[in-house]
Amino acid sequence: MSKDEEKFEVRDLRDKNWFILDNQFLNGYAKFLGIYAVGVYNSLCRHADIKQKTYPSQKRIAEELNIGKNKVIEGIKYLEFWGIIKKIRVGLHCTNRYFLLKKSEWKPIEEQTIKDFSEVYHINFRGLQSKLQKFTTQTSIESKPNSKNIKKKEEFSFKKLDGQAERYKNGDMRYKPYYWKYPMVWKKVEQKWSVIIDNEWLNFNDKESEIQWKI
Repeated sequence: MSKDEEKFEVRDLRDKNWFILDNQFLNGYAKFLGIYAVGVYNSLCRHADIKQKTYPSQKRIAEELNIGKNKVIEGIKYLEFWGIIKKIRVGLHCTNRYFLLKKSEWKPIEEQTIKDFSEVYHINFRGLQSKLQKFTTQTSIESKPNSKNIKKKEEFSFKKLDGQAERYKNGDMRYKPYYWKYPMVWKKVEQKWSVIIDNEWLNFNDKESEIQWKI
């Protein structure tokens, strides 16, 4: 099987006129890749087509980021190592093709991976190991269940309450009205509900039973 025939999954489809940069990339991988590789990945994401294929030249990437071509080449190698992109060399007179891979294809952020990374590219392992410890600690804290946070989330969850619309009109302000998570107001003079979307008050024409409530 040739390199062009290798099977791999690309990222999900995207809208035009903007590009996606995964949160997981910036929250974790960027810490180990460095600023130049992060910039290169931004450039590749920007130029990717609907199939997540992209082929800007190294010169173009360098000009966009205002960095040297060697830094672009280095950044591409780093991204390849971590399995974040797939490079296919077309020929001497054509630019390389790059595929932006799904996160499931990325190498895990763990000690063995960063050890291999440091050995291949002669990067200080202790520095990467220190970053790994901070990353692991922070990830552990963020993923740990917090009973107070859970309770707070439950208190502010939306509910549908029978008869609450009339109670609200009569002065019961314990619950606030929302429609599809947009805040609402009751206009006493006009005897009408309005939905506030982007600071614009729009007439509410749905049933009052569809109003959501939260404390």
